Amino acid sequence: MSPLNSFVAGRGRQRGAIGLMAALTLSLAVLCMLVVLDSGRLFLEKRSLQRVADMAALEAASRKGTCLTGNTAVTYANQSATRNGFTVGDDGRTLATHCGSLTLDANSRRVFTANSNSTEAIRVVASHSVPRSIAAGIGALFDGGTPLTIALSATAVAKGPPILPPLARLTIKSTLASVSMDKSTVLNQLWGGLLGGTLNISVAGWNGLLGTDIDLFKYLDQLAIDTNIKAGDYTALLASNITITQLLNSSLKVLPQNASAVQLAITNLLTANAIASGSKIKLQDLLSLQTGNATSGLNVNLNLFQLVQGFVQLANSTSAAFASIPISVPGVLSVTAKVKVVEPPQLSAVGDPALATNNPKDPNQIYVRTASVRTLISIDLSSLDGLLSGLSGTVSGLLGPLTGLDIKVAPLGLSLDLSLEAASADSHVIPGSTCASDATKTLNVETSTAAVKVKLGKLTPASASAWNSSTASVDMQELPLIDIGTVTCPFLQPCQPRVAYGGGGLGLYIGGTGAADGSIAYSKQNYVFPQPAEIQLPPNAYHTFSSQNIVTSLGSTLSGIKIVNHPPVTPGLINLITGTITTAISQLGSLVSNLLGPLLDPILNVLLQSLGISLAEVNVGANLSCHPTQNGPVAELVI
Repeated sequence: MSPLNSFVAGRGRQRGAIGLMAALTLSLAVLCMLVVLDSGRLFLEKRSLQRVADMAALEAASRKGTCLTGNTAVTYANQSATRNGFTVGDDGRTLATHCGSLTLDANSRRVFTANSNSTEAIRVVASHSVPRSIAAGIGALFDGGTPLTIALSATAVAKGPPILPPLARLTIKSTLASVSMDKSTVLNQLWGGLLGGTLNISVAGWNGLLGTDIDLFKYLDQLAIDTNIKAGDYTALLASNITITQLLNSSLKVLPQNASAVQLAITNLLTANAIASGSKIKLQDLLSLQTGNATSGLNVNLNLFQLVQGFVQLANSTSAAFASIPISVPGVLSVTAKVKVVEPPQLSAVGDPALATNNPKDPNQIYVRTASVRTLISIDLSSLDGLLSGLSGTVSGLLGPLTGLDIKVAPLGLSLDLSLEAASADSHVIPGSTCASDATKTLNVETSTAAVKVKLGKLTPASASAWNSSTASVDMQELPLIDIGTVTCPFLQPCQPRVAYGGGGLGLYIGGTGAADGSIAYSKQNYVFPQPAEIQLPPNAYHTFSSQNIVTSLGSTLSGIKIVNHPPVTPGLINLITGTITTAISQLGSLVSNLLGPLLDPILNVLLQSLGISLAEVNVGANLSCHPTQNGPVAELVI
């Protein structure tokens, strides 16, 4: 073969080899592409299946599913899978749900052990058959024993939140619903006096406070930031001494943007003496969280007026300040009321109802109360001057010829002191609450309306200082109107000391203990709240515990004051002045009753209600969660 022919033949053979290599390369590229597509398809199928298993396990665990009666774990898992496009039974889809516990193996890795009696963790296995790869499918055409589909499965194990004991909350509601112009004036005088200064909050500002609720969690989180207290440590935050200035400033930051009237009201409060001077309080004295309980009990909206009012009353209970307010009473020249908070309110309390006892002061008790308030009223008795002067003249005329008498008549401008002490109305959880199911849960509560103690007479110098104390008792002396004293002077010997009321006399006094001496007992009532709302929701409704008998008794006490009659103890004087004294008692009793009776309305309806207190009733709201959860994720994947 010539060289030329050999060259041409070689080039032909090369072209054949290149074509073969190209074909093989193209086939390999197509195969690789098929592998990539199949791998991607199977990966996506597996990923979608894993997502279904994860979500199903999380939902079953977060909803506290069980594998016992009702098998709710399976129900919750299937519902979740259906919502995520995985319907059990379609195209061979299966979902296996098991309850169990978690342990650690030798390598400290979590291991799930199935146990239908345990609710520590829930395992979900999702399975689905999908077509095999294209390459395997082609191979199956030549090998009838190879299945055309492959079963994919995904396993997820989720652990639910810790099982917590039931959580209950009681809330005391203020009786003040709205503020008028007259009430606004009283509130400015009352709150300003309690804070040791003056206030000038508008009607819109007061009603804005009454109509504004703040998220307690948001408020506490903001307060933690402002006070540099560890975020989320609500127990430490509640126990910290914090200035009222800081408490009010933090509330401003969580108010709605359009709450301009409320912002002005709080800004005005910040100028009060007790606030500006840096007075500190502890929030745990207003909001009680039982030690070791879930902080979700603080997840509630709280009325801003009631919260700020609690700040004011708590600050006043630890200071010497009091509010002095003039009261208008027909027929009396001058009446001045001094108001002092003896014990601050406890607005809300959270705890485990299973720890409840019949003792409201038990450390683990869920206990709320209104404020305990003392009101001291000084009444000008000038209207009695004419009667007393006439009586003095009559007695002097009758007894003038007698010796050894020392007649003392109340001086002109006499004032009578009336102390009205309203103890706390309180409510606490008692044994007997049930948590068998959310449909039948109940909370058993015992509530006591406020006891009242009335004392009348003349405040002693010692009691004047004790009046500001939260523990000392207020004692009254009898207010003498006419004191016919006797003085005995033996012949040639020094005269004996004067014997007060030796010849009789009249006085005013109510004090001591017992119903006959002005103490009006409280009313105690039990109530079972049916199906209270969950702990994070507002109460379904506030139950009103009424005690009209207290108001009726108080009215009878104030309008039916009895004059203290001191009969003569000196022989020979009894028959002489008995008739005169009897007539005077009738006249004085009528006058004093007319003076004291009208005081009931301004005391109860103006002063006490301005502090959110009513002697006639107390409004209590209840919440109960039989299966509470901590804040944060309700469940987590563990395997």
